[in-house]
Amino acid sequence: MPELAEIEEKCECITIRPAADVVETPDGMELTFEIPGTAADQVALEIRERLLTLTAKSSLHRRGLPVVYKRAFYLSDAVHTAGITAKAADGLLTVWVPKAENARTHRITVE
Repeated sequence: MPELAEIEEKCECITIRPAADVVETPDGMELTFEIPGTAADQVALEIRERLLTLTAKSSLHRRGLPVVYKRAFYLSDAVHTAGITAKAADGLLTVWVPKAENARTHRITVE
């Protein structure tokens, strides 16, 4: 996976903020980004100080310049950052962000 700096290196490019869907479940959040023309090896995801940053270099061009997708989200403290996974396929990047165990709802049986 490339580093953000490798993708951003003084490139004359068109920067696009990709559309994103966020779906919350009891166990976490699924973030889906539209990044057409991007292979998995051209996607960089980083978390620094609770900021999840996506940078992806596309094979598409706009106005003769290459397209780079950039988007960032702040994550709450209730996230298990070590458990985050991502998969790129068919122009979509799906990122699974699990909730920390202490942030999940637990049912208590009363007898």
